[in-house]
Formats: sequence, C-alpha cells, structure tokens
Amino acid sequence: MQIAILGAGAWGTALAIQAGRRHDVHLWARDAAQADSMRAARSNPKYLSGVAFPDHLQVETGPAMTWLGRMDLVVLAGPMSSLRPLLNTLHSTRAVDAPVAWLCKGFESATEQNAGGGWLPHEVQKQTAPELRCGALSGPSFAQEVAAQQPTALVAASEHAEVRQRLVEAFHSESMRVYENS
Repeated sequence: MQIAILGAGAWGTALAIQAGRRHDVHLWARDAAQADSMRAARSNPKYLSGVAFPDHLQVETGPAMTWLGRMDLVVLAGPMSSLRPLLNTLHSTRAVDAPVAWLCKGFESATEQNAGGGWLPHEVQKQTAPELRCGALSGPSFAQEVAAQQPTALVAASEHAEVRQRLVEAFHSESMRVYENS
C-alpha cells in the first residue's frame, strides 16, 4: 500500500513510522529544511527524537499534489487550522482519488473563509470537498508511545466503509489496534 501523510509533526511522524514498518509511506513536510534534516538523520529530531525511520518511509517536501494521485491512502496530519486549506487544495486540484483521513481534533477557529468558525472536521470537509471519501483516525494515544510500538487503540470513523477499511489495513498491527466506527 502507498500511503501519504501530510504533516511531519510528532503525530504524523509517529503514524508514518508505524505504517512504514509494513507499507510504503511518504511523509510530507512543508518546511524544506526540516525535510532535509529528517532525511539526513532518518528520524524526526525536532518532533520525535530517538526513533529511527523504517526503510519504507520516505520524506517529501515541495508540491505534494504532483504525486498524491499515486497513493492508496492520504492522511492529513496537520492541526485543525490546516484542514480547510488542505481540503480546498485537494478539491480544486482533483489530485486524489484515494480515501482521505484527518487526524486533527477540535473546532475550527473563526476566519473570513468559514463564516464564524466553530465547525468540526467532518463539517469542514462537507463544506469544502464533499466529493472526497473521508474520515477520521483518532484515539487516546501519544506519538512517542505509538512510535515506540507501545500498545495503542485508535478508531477509524467514516460513513465510507472503504475509508475505515483502508485505515485499518494501514495502521492495525500487533501493537496498534484500529477499530472501525461508521
């Protein structure tokens, strides 16, 4: 499976490490200097030091839309404030046909673009990219524990069975249990 994780913070990196043990993972960092540092160190010293990248994890930077179309799953690992812009880009470029999942939690803050804010992630998705098959991956977990393969449980939630199943296939392992919920 080809997995793109857009966001190289602690949580995105931890899930990239987890999935990269069994799948080809492309971890995208918006900061080119951070991407160069991660490539050189084969780890993420800024956000998740001390955990080496598996062989199947590649660090990417630059325009992601040029290669996202080849992915089997796209995971948006940025904060809530990045969800609307990322979904807008995915919608406007039509770059992705694969299932999409977000990791962010909480409410969107008010901006000129979102009519007062207070929207949950699934509401933002319905407003910006309703044609995408999307869902959420969430759970009570910590990036350092996931990267270290400590026992973790997550929930893959989506109205689309394909999204839930792809998330389970990508992340379910001996140390991480991913349960589906519609």
